[in-house]
Amino acid sequence: MEIARYIDHDWHHYCVRDYRVADTVITDFDQYKDLKATKKFSYLQDFKSSDHGLKQLEQRVRQHLLVADHVFVGFGEPVLSYKDEDKHGWDHEHNCPDGPYYYTNDFINKFSKDDKVTFFANAVSHVPLNRPLHYLNDMFFEDINIYKKYDVCKNLLSKLTTVDKKYHWEAMCSRQVDFYHMLKQHPVDSKTFSTCHQLGICHWGPDVIAPKDKSSGAETFALDHNIRVSDLIDPSIYNQSYYSCVAETVTPVNNCMSMFSEKEAKPIITKRPFIIIGTMHHLKGFRSLGFKTFSPVIDESYDDEPDGDKRFRMILDSMHQLTKMDPKEVYKELEPILQHNYDHFYKNNWNEELFSAWFTPNQSLE
Repeated sequence: MEIARYIDHDWHHYCVRDYRVADTVITDFDQYKDLKATKKFSYLQDFKSSDHGLKQLEQRVRQHLLVADHVFVGFGEPVLSYKDEDKHGWDHEHNCPDGPYYYTNDFINKFSKDDKVTFFANAVSHVPLNRPLHYLNDMFFEDINIYKKYDVCKNLLSKLTTVDKKYHWEAMCSRQVDFYHMLKQHPVDSKTFSTCHQLGICHWGPDVIAPKDKSSGAETFALDHNIRVSDLIDPSIYNQSYYSCVAETVTPVNNCMSMFSEKEAKPIITKRPFIIIGTMHHLKGFRSLGFKTFSPVIDESYDDEPDGDKRFRMILDSMHQLTKMDPKEVYKELEPILQHNYDHFYKNNWNEELFSAWFTPNQSLE
């Protein structure tokens, strides 16, 4: 055999749907280890961001580095947040590993610059890494084209209106509890439709599907696709607000990484201006992917603020400032940016590094 590929069961569906590599794929490690092949490439996928799960992932990567010519790792959870028992021991009082939280960049930097391993995630690093981390656009996990392919999504778009709206902003604060509390004390709150799932303050309109687990939107709702309930645009929210305040799920306190998900994708494909509750330089990371942001119409100076609480206050002030402008004029001025982001989302050659690693791994490493 010229090339042998070991793949995890959960290796990214963007790749494994293709028939061209079927006869090179192996799922049993012992068979893979003993197989005679000119080149061996391992493809590991992890959706477990727990401390124990990441310890197992590190062990598995090192196991494959002993066998494979190169190891490719996909992070199902792009911004990891974990504690390292090997470094700090065990906190018996709280029954968890002791020490500070570590993030995706720390996990990647467990490996040396000489280790033959490459990582993929829908995240951008703001700090140096020992090994490559390629951006993977699976903002909509099934496919970026779900709103062009599936009736359940196309029907939601057809229900969106452009009539006068009750609120300027919608803010689905998810796990951003501190921001939600600040919002409720800020003048912009009266002009914002807001929820916070972490506090049990939720909203699902009649056109969307609520998750069975109300603390998560990651679950899928049909057997023939990977569309998540969180991928669904809720017309009952968009039809009563002009702009989106996007609250990313994981925002490292040390501002090391920024993730991008369906939370950005939904306003992009509906051509809505938005603000991001994220890390410092979240917008800078977004622009590094080829998108444009909304300065000077929206004050985006918050993106350079390292302190999280101060950044939250600056975001709220920016939101309030925009409410003083006529939404029609805002949209008119931002139309070129909104169209650019829409076109870039659909037309850019996303994930070419992933596909090269899968279909032509020899060439991708040259």
